[in-house]
Amino acid sequence: MTEQKDTLKPLQVGVVGCGAMATGQHIPNIIKNPRLKLKWLCDINTQMLSEKAKQYGVLHTTTNYSDVLNDTEIDFVVLATTHSLRGQFISEAAEKKKGVYVEKPMAVNSREIGDILKAVRKSGIPFCVGHNRRSSPAVKDALAVLQKYEANPKIPSWRLDRNSWLRPQIPEENHCQVLIRINDDILTWKPWSFEDGMILNEMAHFIDLANLFMGVREPVNIYVMGSSRTDFTILIGYNDGSLATLAHSGCGTLDYPKELIEITYKGAMIAVDHSMEVRVSGIEGEPFRRTYPSPDTRVRTDKKGIEAFYESARQTIQERTKQHNNEIFIGFPEKGHYAHLDQFAQCVRGLAPSPCDVLSGAKVTMMVLKAIESCKLGLPVRFGPDEYQILSL
Repeated sequence: MTEQKDTLKPLQVGVVGCGAMATGQHIPNIIKNPRLKLKWLCDINTQMLSEKAKQYGVLHTTTNYSDVLNDTEIDFVVLATTHSLRGQFISEAAEKKKGVYVEKPMAVNSREIGDILKAVRKSGIPFCVGHNRRSSPAVKDALAVLQKYEANPKIPSWRLDRNSWLRPQIPEENHCQVLIRINDDILTWKPWSFEDGMILNEMAHFIDLANLFMGVREPVNIYVMGSSRTDFTILIGYNDGSLATLAHSGCGTLDYPKELIEITYKGAMIAVDHSMEVRVSGIEGEPFRRTYPSPDTRVRTDKKGIEAFYESARQTIQERTKQHNNEIFIGFPEKGHYAHLDQFAQCVRGLAPSPCDVLSGAKVTMMVLKAIESCKLGLPVRFGPDEYQILSL
């Protein structure tokens, strides 16, 4: 059976902000997607704008994003600017009825979150926050395994049971625990990373994943210990007593996998290791290990899963030592950038839901701000009625 081709006219797209995220992911992904046509590039750096337009064959460039929004042919805009511009841009895009794919975090304060919620809901524009990890194949498979098990948590016969019939069931037996460990290397960070810190710049991705695996459970409090720049742990309490623990370190090394997610629920363990493999224990009928190839074409190994990462890192260390080059480790996992943007394209056409809608993005952003507040205070902070009132705007 041959795959059906998309016969619809490609959607016209503009990219506002042509920095590392746009040039490393969004622009190449737009160009290779047959559903999309890149029409505009916008950035205040005129030299870079000219270089990227020539590199990607884009005819329309501007330093003023209003030129992109005023183009009647544009279907949606990918917003990859600095954090401070996003609220204003999204409100103007909503007035122009342009769909918006915005990088995280989508806002920098609660007032801006409320303004974005109202603008998007009033206009009805297609909207997506770039929490791309939820669209990676490994995360999607892990979530499917968890949801299937939650619907029918069949306990394996081999589990050790120390006379549970002699005690009443306790609430903790229904809790879900999510542990996310992030290993990073501070030497690879650019100077601006230290200004806002990694809670703001990076943790939206992982708070979003915690919420994703928690499903219908709602956050009620957040506690952070450490520095907002790096080396911190975020503890999120949910309304049924479930907990998510997010541990971030900048004192690590890139020749070891960056991200590990472990979900425990009713005797089951589901692990997502660097988006290159998923391991499942305690659930009968599920394979122990699923592996996922790296999209990096420079990877030269026949190994699969996390072993492929280790082999790729070993090769890079040898080459870098020999050639004294400054290339960071290859073998990056499939983190869902292309799939996330592709599903949003289908959302713009009305053929699929947004992969991360405005409410999901607003809740995560609000939780990031609460995490920063907790870190400054050194105390747990409540995620309660005031926050949910904003989310209901």
